[in-house]
Amino acid sequence: MKLTRRFLACLLMGGATLSSLALPAHAQTLQNRPIRLVVPYTTSGPGDMAARILAEAISPILGVPVVVDNKPGATGKIAAEIVARAEPDGHTLLIGGTPQFVVLPMLDKTVNYKPFEDFRMISIFTNYEVIFMTGAVSNVKSIQDLAAQMQKKNNDVTYASIGQAQLTPSGLAYLIFAKMVNGTAQEINYGGQAPGTMDLIAGRVTFGVYTLSGGLQQIQSGKLRALAVASPQRLPQLPDTPTMIESGYREFNEANNWLPWIAVAAPGKTPDAIVNKINAAILQVAKTEAFKTKLEQAGLALKATGTAAQDQAEWRAESTRLAATLKRFDIRLPEGAKP
Repeated sequence: MKLTRRFLACLLMGGATLSSLALPAHAQTLQNRPIRLVVPYTTSGPGDMAARILAEAISPILGVPVVVDNKPGATGKIAAEIVARAEPDGHTLLIGGTPQFVVLPMLDKTVNYKPFEDFRMISIFTNYEVIFMTGAVSNVKSIQDLAAQMQKKNNDVTYASIGQAQLTPSGLAYLIFAKMVNGTAQEINYGGQAPGTMDLIAGRVTFGVYTLSGGLQQIQSGKLRALAVASPQRLPQLPDTPTMIESGYREFNEANNWLPWIAVAAPGKTPDAIVNKINAAILQVAKTEAFKTKLEQAGLALKATGTAAQDQAEWRAESTRLAATLKRFDIRLPEGAKP
C-alpha cells in the first residue's frame, strides 16, 4: 500500500513537472484561430491598403486567417493602446508607422503606452512617398512660389492637413518646411486625404503634403499639380517633379529622409518564436513579385528585408533621429490640442 501511494505521488509530481514544462512551449506557438491586424486608419489609406495586402499574403503561410480591424481616431492612439494591452500571443498585432511608434509618445503626454516596452517590432515592411501638391487652378506654380507666399504671413495661404500636423509625417514635412522658409499657413484639418484633395482641386485650399498613392491619379489627369517630392530622389511616376534638394532646400532632407514606413508590431511580451515566425512569413512573401506588385499598385514600396531584431534596431535609430529633429525645429503640440 505504501508503495502504491509513493508511486501515485511520483506520478502526480511528474505530471505537474511535465505540465509546467509544456506551458511555455504552448505559449510560444500561434494557435489555430485568426490573427487580427489592428489598423489605426480609415479604409483606403496607405496603412489600410498595406495591412490588407499583407493579411492576404501571409495568411496561407501561417495557416490561419488574418483579418484587418480598422480602429481610427486620435492619430492612432486608440489602436496602439488596444494592441499594447492585448495578450502577447501573436493574435493581435498593430499596423502602424511613425505617428504611433515614434511621434505620439514623444509629443502627446496622454499616451498610455511606452513604445519600446509595450511593443515588439516584427517587420518594417513597406514605405511610401509624400509630395507637396496644389490644385491645377492655383497660382502656386512651384515650391519656391509656395515659400514666397508663405513668407508674406498674411493668412492667405492654407494648408490641407490630414490630422494634427505635428503627429503625421506629411504634417511634419509642412511644419519643418514652414520653419525653414520662415513662413506660415493656416492649417485646415480635413481628417484625411480624400476630402482635402477635393478642396485642392476646387481651389478652396492652397496646398497639401499628400501621399503618392492618394494624389498620383489626379496629378496625371491634370487636376493637381505636384510641386516637389519630399524624399531625396525623383520618382519614376513623376519624372518632371523636382526634389526638395533640387529646389534649393537641402536642409529639408537633412532633417529626415521623408520616406514614412509602415510596420507590424506585437505586444511587448510576445515570445521570440512567434515574432520570428511572423517575420519569416513576411520575408517569404516579400520575395514574390505578386506581393511587390500589389504594394506598388497601392503607391507603396517594398521594404521588408530585415529580421525582427534588425527592424527593432532601425526603429530605435529612427526614434533617436526624429527626437533630434523635433527638438531642432521646436516641434510641439499646441496648448490644449487633442490628437
